[in-house]
Amino acid sequence: MKNYRFLLAATLGCALASPVWAAESPKEKAGEEFRATLRQHHEALNKQDLKALLALYADTPTVAIMGTGPGEFWKGKAAIEDTYKHYFETFKPGSLSNECPETTGAQEGDNAWLMASCVMKDTTLDGQPREFGLNISAVLKKESAGWRFQAMHFSNLVSENGPPDEDAAAAPGDAAMPATAAPKKAE
Repeated sequence: MKNYRFLLAATLGCALASPVWAAESPKEKAGEEFRATLRQHHEALNKQDLKALLALYADTPTVAIMGTGPGEFWKGKAAIEDTYKHYFETFKPGSLSNECPETTGAQEGDNAWLMASCVMKDTTLDGQPREFGLNISAVLKKESAGWRFQAMHFSNLVSENGPPDEDAAAAPGDAAMPATAAPKKAE
C-alpha cells in the first residue's frame, strides 16, 4: 500500500479544525454553522467514521479532492470514499492532531473557502509518531442539510528536493496517487 493516502485525511483534519473565521454579528449564525461543519469533519476523521465524513461532502457528481502531483485527483463520492478507506489503514484512530499557524478564508452567502498551512501529527498503526507539513484549500457550499465540501486541494513537499519524479507518478486519471516519502517521525 502506498504511503500517500495519509495526506488526504491529515490535510482535511488540519484545515477543518482551524479557527479561520471569527463570528460576525450579521453573519454570526451562518459562521457558527460553518465552523461546526469543520469541527464535525475533524472529529469524524480522527474517529475514522467514514459515514459521517461522506455526509459532509456535497451531493453532486463534480465533488472532488486533488493532491499535489499527477494522478492525485478523485472525483465523485465513490472515489473520495475509497481514498478515505485507504487512508484509515495508515494511522491509529484518535491520534490525529494539527497546528495551523497560517489560515485564511471567507464566507459569502452560500459559498465559503479556506486555506491553511499546517503541521500535522498522528501515530502509525505500529505506534510510530509522525509529523509533516501540509497545505490545504477547500470550497464549501451551503445545502439544505448544511455546509458541504465541494472541492478540496491538499499538498505537501515530499522531500527537500521537491515532488517525486514524473516516472514515479500514477498515470493521469488513475485512482491511485504516486508513492510519496513518508512523513518525518515526531521527535
